[in-house]
Amino acid sequence: MKKSLVLGLIGSVPLFGLSQQFTGFTYDNYAGVHGMVQNPAYVAGSKYKVNVNFFSMSMLAGNNAYELKNSKFRKFNFSDLEENTDYFKSGNTDKKNLWFNTDILGPSFMFTSGKKSGIGLYTRMRTVVNEFNLSDRTFRYMGHSDAIYNTDIEEENLQLKAHAFAEAGLTYGRVIYNNPQHLVKMGITGKYVIGMGAASVYSKKLAVNIDKNDFINKLEGDLNVRYSGNLDAVDDDFSDILDKSSGNHGLGFDLGFTYEWRPESSGWLVTDPTPYKLRVNASINDIGSVKYNNSEHGGSYIMNASGRTTEDLDKQDGETFDEYFTRLENQGILSSHTQAGDLKVKLPTTFRFDADYHIYRRLFINAGTVVNLLGRDKNELSAHYATSFTITPRLEKKWFSIYTPFYYNTLNKKMAIGAGLRAGFLFLGSGSVLSNMFSSKNVNSADFHLGFTLPIYQRVKTKRHRTRVEKTVKEEPAETPKPQPVEVKPQTVVETVVDTVVKSVEVIKEVNVTRDKDNDGIIDEKDECPEEAGEIALAGCPDQDKDGIADKNDKCVDVAGTAKYNGCPVPDTDGDGINDEEDKCAQVAGTAKYNGCPIPDTDGDGINDEEDKCPATPGLPANNGCPEIKQEIAKKVAIAAKSIYFMPGKEVIQNVSYAKLDVVVNVLKSDSSLIISVEGHTDNTGNAVSNLKLSAKRADAVKNYLIKKGIAATRITAQGFGDSKPVAPNTTPAGRTKNRRVELHLNYQ
Repeated sequence: MKKSLVLGLIGSVPLFGLSQQFTGFTYDNYAGVHGMVQNPAYVAGSKYKVNVNFFSMSMLAGNNAYELKNSKFRKFNFSDLEENTDYFKSGNTDKKNLWFNTDILGPSFMFTSGKKSGIGLYTRMRTVVNEFNLSDRTFRYMGHSDAIYNTDIEEENLQLKAHAFAEAGLTYGRVIYNNPQHLVKMGITGKYVIGMGAASVYSKKLAVNIDKNDFINKLEGDLNVRYSGNLDAVDDDFSDILDKSSGNHGLGFDLGFTYEWRPESSGWLVTDPTPYKLRVNASINDIGSVKYNNSEHGGSYIMNASGRTTEDLDKQDGETFDEYFTRLENQGILSSHTQAGDLKVKLPTTFRFDADYHIYRRLFINAGTVVNLLGRDKNELSAHYATSFTITPRLEKKWFSIYTPFYYNTLNKKMAIGAGLRAGFLFLGSGSVLSNMFSSKNVNSADFHLGFTLPIYQRVKTKRHRTRVEKTVKEEPAETPKPQPVEVKPQTVVETVVDTVVKSVEVIKEVNVTRDKDNDGIIDEKDECPEEAGEIALAGCPDQDKDGIADKNDKCVDVAGTAKYNGCPVPDTDGDGINDEEDKCAQVAGTAKYNGCPIPDTDGDGINDEEDKCPATPGLPANNGCPEIKQEIAKKVAIAAKSIYFMPGKEVIQNVSYAKLDVVVNVLKSDSSLIISVEGHTDNTGNAVSNLKLSAKRADAVKNYLIKKGIAATRITAQGFGDSKPVAPNTTPAGRTKNRRVELHLNYQ
């Protein structure tokens, strides 16, 4: 494939998939080792005396770019697929992303070590692959070579990341609080990680334009490559990676908590084997990293393949990655910018949270989320999981469970519906099988999980409700005493009247004390504005603009403000829409981009930096802020260009040309702001494609000479035009001689 590297850089097969492992199954109270892996607190107080996992795996993949014909998926017929017949490009315009995960759990076990504690040990191997930010425009060109030719393609923040690693984990969990209604567990897992391989390629900006004859008109940008040293010896079939251990390792840990609520008056039987009404799990997983020996080619490069052909970028058969990158550097296609040190790859850290509600007897419903904690665009080295949400109703029994996860992924932005089954020693399921099998829409994601375990359950002592019987005791009623006559003395009546008058006066006083004249809920005694209804928080005073400052203290009653400015808004002295507290140039109108200051003019030439193509060098408006190149300098370079000679039919510069080229070197060294473009041209003798390649190679030869003389590669561009731009007729020997030339053009950067 002639365009293998170019198209490989701007996108491989743009897929994207799901993020959870064993989707829906891990929330089961009988998930065993798999529940422990997702939350280490699970191992404490579990339903198992011992649970052994012999083998289980989960694989998840999908895409937001292509859609497979539904009938093909239902028949599991994936051979001889043709575009626009068996699969189609998705109609969305989102950036295309890849996300592929595998999770293989090897021999593992957990057991209950006491009434409050449990221990587990597991072995595991995972792969995580991401691709992000392939533009929809570029994606539409893929597979349509006529459309991609002679088309400007620009990609930004393009990422491809992959990580494969194995781990062994030791888990300890314990019940830390327990009473009849509340239970809290916590657990921790320490893990030793062996890195099998890691790689990342990202470009912040990449510009591509390919000619129909596979000539590269433009391929420029930054290229940041990081990969573990054990990949250097890998050839095209990747078989050697298994023969050479990378020798890389790291440490990690998981931390989890579980809370169970067991209300006594919930209305369900205590004899139920799962005695909680609500269970909440929270955990942080995969905290840690793996340190690799970075390849000697791992670093930041300036890439410039303009003027070459796509054949120059092909990785040859039998060529290792080490040999391939060495060749690109020797050819000047890659120019090292920064050499990286050791490669430190973070584990795919996530925060996991779920709430499990016990509906009745064997029925449960779970709502969970997995949140990626590594970020995406800012994390350019470490592959990671995607943020997702799941709602899973299930029927759960000791030897049997069925579950139906409703799954939503923040990248795919589509709801998937799956199904799963646990029956004795076997479990299997999928987070998307129902959507894919019974929906009329085409398929753009798929996953499955299965495993074989040995369950040995705890012997559970159940409690039974005892009906409370209330006994009615009949007792003989006591004999009712006869009323005795009360003698009322005259003086007693007088005293009673006096007491009544005194109490009435006290009530009147109390009413007067607690009077609230303005009915604002604050008694007048404590109301600072008793004549006008106000706010309780403002001691009864009103606040017309609701800014928390009483009107009596507010100098801007009708406009919300701040206490610092006595109730008035923060001022904007220069009227540029940026308040003085955030405006670094409060007296001069500016823009938000420069924190309220005017657009700077670094070189003081009257042209602001955003319009100045030479912001550090004073220039002229006619030259877009760049200074005018002196005529004597331009003349020197033009004369030198006419004195560059090559061996016939080759790109080798003749020795006689060196003196003139050194003149150009001195010009560039005398003014570091100057840049130069080198253009190669030929006559029309011979094959046009061969002439084009030859002109490009000759331009590169001049560029390489200047670089060897100490001129930075970033100041030089080189391009060949073949016989496409003659300056004289090709019908005469003199005309053809003039057309065989190199042109040098100076400018300011």
